[in-house]
Amino acid sequence: ATPRSTARQLVREALERYGLAPEEGTSGEYVLCDVVGRPGGPGGAWQVEHLRPVGDGERPLVLQDVWKPKTGCSRRFEIRRRQE
Repeated sequence: ATPRSTARQLVREALERYGLAPEEGTSGEYVLCDVVGRPGGPGGAWQVEHLRPVGDGERPLVLQDVWKPKTGCSRRFEIRRRQE
């Protein structure tokens, strides 16, 4: 990933890398999500406080530099099915 990488590009690359996009067009079923939360659930599980689908044309690394989570929280990017 580079600052020029779009969310759609990153989703497509991740699906290809892990063999989850066997045919063209499958990547459209997935979306990159910006998830803010903290560990602390049962067994140290991640507790989501905020989840936002990242627009296909947005650049996640730029987003990460521009907006920081509140103190005590962390950000991670997750790939999820759009229907979720």
